[in-house]
Amino acid sequence: MNNGRRIAEGGALLALYSILLFITIQVPLVGIFTTFFLPIPFILVTIKQKLSWSLGYLFIASLLSILIGTILSVPITLLMGATGIAIGYFLKKDKPMASMFISAVLVFLGGILLIYAASVLITDVNYIEKSMNMTEGFIKKKIDIMDSLGQAPTEQVKKQMYESIDMINTLMPSLFVLISVSMVLLIFFAAHPILKRFSDKTLKWPHFRDLRLPKSLLWYYLITMLLALFVNTDKNSFVYMAITNLFFILQFFILLQGYSLIFYIAHVKSWAKAIPVLIVVFSLLLPITIITTAVRFLGIIDLGFPIRESIKKKE
Repeated sequence: MNNGRRIAEGGALLALYSILLFITIQVPLVGIFTTFFLPIPFILVTIKQKLSWSLGYLFIASLLSILIGTILSVPITLLMGATGIAIGYFLKKDKPMASMFISAVLVFLGGILLIYAASVLITDVNYIEKSMNMTEGFIKKKIDIMDSLGQAPTEQVKKQMYESIDMINTLMPSLFVLISVSMVLLIFFAAHPILKRFSDKTLKWPHFRDLRLPKSLLWYYLITMLLALFVNTDKNSFVYMAITNLFFILQFFILLQGYSLIFYIAHVKSWAKAIPVLIVVFSLLLPITIITTAVRFLGIIDLGFPIRESIKKKE
């Protein structure tokens, strides 16, 4: 590809990115959806050009983002641009889908952490701690109002409220990971039809029903569960935080495996497509119900036993 065509395509993609960024910043409701399309110009540039060209494209896009929004728009461009370049690079090299997904998640997660650390250093404000304090203040205010109305909650309820705040604070690292995983998944879904139309490199994501996580995950889950039950540590210690976050992440993956099995059974049994979707929706809306426990149990069975082979044989 000659330099003239490179410049022309780069300019067109820069214009596309500028439009997407403008909508994301200036039109809040629509901007929620356009956020997931921001990495796509970077993916296309990286697939077609050298890595050095893609990095130069990111630099120019960062400068344009200042003109479109403010200096605060630069972190968004750097985060989405780096994620898009990572995805595009793996697509260009025909790397496995799993490797590309994990790398994109790590890039996005690293970007979030760097942006957060920079914001704390610049503003000297710990926003997570501040939000936790605000939540605690809100709960205290709510309890005071209930007291004044003669409907004071019991000490056990109060304890559960405050413990939930502490648990959110403890699980913050896991929440950052889950946010990164969710964002990359949504970026993949947004990019798939566009790459299919404008590039010979496509995101060949397997069916969710065919998801098979490593069986070793089950052993990690059981070991972590035992550690959580029998290792007594201070709630403010690093060991407690590490075990709690690891257990939370492993539970998430076990739950994911359970959902996969449900979709597999629905496919084999020719159920209506809405049935597994409704199961997922209800279990997410009511996470403490028996539905979530049952799905997690299915995930454990799917990892530990050849249940899918048995379903095939019955068919």
